[in-house]
Amino acid sequence: MLKQILLLGYIIGINCVALAQPANDDCSSAEQLCVDQVITGSTASATSNSSEDNAFCTTNSATVWYTFTTNSTGGNVSVDITNLSFNPDVSYGQSIDAVIFSASTPCDQTTYTPVSNCFNGSSDFSVPSAIALNPNTTYYVMINGTNSGAGVTNSAEADFDITVSGAGVSSSYPTGSISAADTSLCQGDSVEIITTVANCSSSLTYNWYYNNALFSSGTTSDINTGDFNNSGWLKLLVNCGDACVYTDTTDSIYFDVTAIAADAGPDKFIQDGDVVTLEGSGSGVPFWTPGTSLTDPNIFQPSANPTSNTTYFLTVTNGSCVATDSVNVFVGEVVIIFSAFSPNGDDINDKWVIKNASNYPDMEVTIYDRSGQRVFNTTGYSTQDKWWDGTYKGKPLPVSTYYYVVDLKIGEDGIFKGHVSIIK
Repeated sequence: MLKQILLLGYIIGINCVALAQPANDDCSSAEQLCVDQVITGSTASATSNSSEDNAFCTTNSATVWYTFTTNSTGGNVSVDITNLSFNPDVSYGQSIDAVIFSASTPCDQTTYTPVSNCFNGSSDFSVPSAIALNPNTTYYVMINGTNSGAGVTNSAEADFDITVSGAGVSSSYPTGSISAADTSLCQGDSVEIITTVANCSSSLTYNWYYNNALFSSGTTSDINTGDFNNSGWLKLLVNCGDACVYTDTTDSIYFDVTAIAADAGPDKFIQDGDVVTLEGSGSGVPFWTPGTSLTDPNIFQPSANPTSNTTYFLTVTNGSCVATDSVNVFVGEVVIIFSAFSPNGDDINDKWVIKNASNYPDMEVTIYDRSGQRVFNTTGYSTQDKWWDGTYKGKPLPVSTYYYVVDLKIGEDGIFKGHVSIIK
C-alpha cells in the first residue's frame, strides 16, 4: 500500500509539472561529445522533428541529439550510455533507442547514413560503430525515448550519462612545462618564463596562477614576473581545443622575490630660504643624494633647504636589490604669470605670456570668463602659437577680468589659479 502511495505521488508530480524541452531537442542544437568526458542527458519532455529525425530504429517521438568529430586518423568509435533511470509510471516507455549517423548535409534526415546498428536498452549499453569512421568528420547520435509496450501511451523519460570513446576519437592530451633561468628576483625584475606545450594542434589558452590565484589569462604565454609583489609559486594551466577542451597543469616554480621599491614623492616648490620636507617612501634602506642640503640623507622624509633648483635622488637597497627615484625642488618663481595683457594689434604685449612655460611641456592652461564659461584651453604653452591672444572662437573678447587655471602636470603643488585682465 505504501509503495502504491509513493508511486501515485510520483505520477501526480510528473503530470503536474511542465518540464522544459532539453536544449539538444533538435539535431541543429546537438550537444558536443568529447572523448572520455561524461555528459548527463535526458529524454524528459523531448519532442520529435520530422525534418531532422530519422526512423531507422523505431518511430521517433522523443529524441535528443549529440554530435562528435573524429580525429585525424579516424577509426572505430563507441558511444556508451550508462546510469539509466526511467520515470516508473507504467504509462511511460521503459527503454531508449540509440544510433549513430553520418550526414552529408548537417541535420537533413534525407542525407543520413547509419554507421552503427540500432541499439535499444533499459540498462547500461553501448553503441559501437559498425565500420571504421572517416577522419576529421562530424557524426550525430540520435537517442529516442520509446513509447511501445502494453499500456504505454507516453515516450520514455530517461535520465542517463553518455560518453564517446575509441580509436576514432582518441586524442593525445596536451602536456605543458615551464622553466625560468632565475627564480631569485628583486621586486620589479622581469625574467623570461620558458613555456612548452606538446600534443596540441588546436587553439591554446594559457591560465597562469600565482600562489593558487589566477594571475593572468590569454591566448599567448606572455607573463611579466615584474608584477610579482611577493614570493610564491607559479604554475600554468593550459586549455587545448575549441569544441572539446583538454587541459594540463604544469609543475610549479617557486620564486623568491625580495621586496624593493623607491618613491621620491612629488616635486616641491619653495621660496629662497624656505625649508620643505621630501615625501619619500619605499621598501628597504634609503639614501638621498646630494645630501648637503638635507637634514638626514638616510631617512625617507628628510627636510631640504636648497638655494637653487635641485634634483634629489632616492636610492633604496635591500640586500642586493636596488631601486631609485628622483624629485625636484624648485626654488623661487617656478613660472611667472602676468596679470594683464593688451591684445590691441600693436605687437606689444598682444598675447598672454607665462615665463618658464617651456620647462613644462605638459602644462595645461584654461581660461574662464566671469560667467564660468571656458573661453580658452590648451596643452603645452611653450611657443607663441600656443599663447592666448584674448579671443574666443576667433573673435576678440571684451575688456574684462578672466580667471585662469595653470596646471604644470607635476602634482598638486604645480597648480596655479588666479585672474588675468584684458586691457586696451
